Amino acid sequence: MDTKAQIHALRLQAAVDAGEVGLWDLRPELETVHYSPQWKSRLGFPEPDNADSTHFWRCRVHPADLEGMLAAMRAHVRGVEPMYQARFRVRSNGSGYRLMHSRGRAIEWAGDGRASRMVGTMLDLTPTPCTPRGGLADGPRDMMGGTAMGLPFHLLLGGQQAGNTPDTASFAVASVERDRVLALVDDVMHATLAQLDELRTAGRRRG
Repeated sequence: MDTKAQIHALRLQAAVDAGEVGLWDLRPELETVHYSPQWKSRLGFPEPDNADSTHFWRCRVHPADLEGMLAAMRAHVRGVEPMYQARFRVRSNGSGYRLMHSRGRAIEWAGDGRASRMVGTMLDLTPTPCTPRGGLADGPRDMMGGTAMGLPFHLLLGGQQAGNTPDTASFAVASVERDRVLALVDDVMHATLAQLDELRTAGRRRG
């Protein structure tokens, strides 16, 4: 990974740790998406370290925005757009609907040409603070639960191993995969960080 990508990765990691940026890792064939835990906690959703069903998140996109979001994703995976980008409202758990800007890229493909993995970022554009209620009620996850994934994007970004086991070989494999994924989405990271800087500046002006 070159120096520019390393800088972007370090800046993005700091923003993810602070809950300013959400990372997502989507596996369409598994109907599973894994969000960075700080982001899920910020929006008030339970079990932040677990993967979720894509159904759980689609149900929280505002009905008027859902088709536009899906159309943007289809345009990217079909090669019409080099990057997936969409703005849509997501219903949080405590702060109502919040306007999001999501961007990402397909990085793996199945033998039949369908995208099998997409990774990306999400920014909250809503000017009012997020005030989560602290999670949904305990109980069966039902349609919320997704298939467990070994190395979702947020773990790769942090350079962690699945299970955090001190295994040198596993760490080396994870490092190679991290560099591969980050090189593929460096422009996504750069665009997200530039937008985050704009939001921070606007916030200081309002303050």
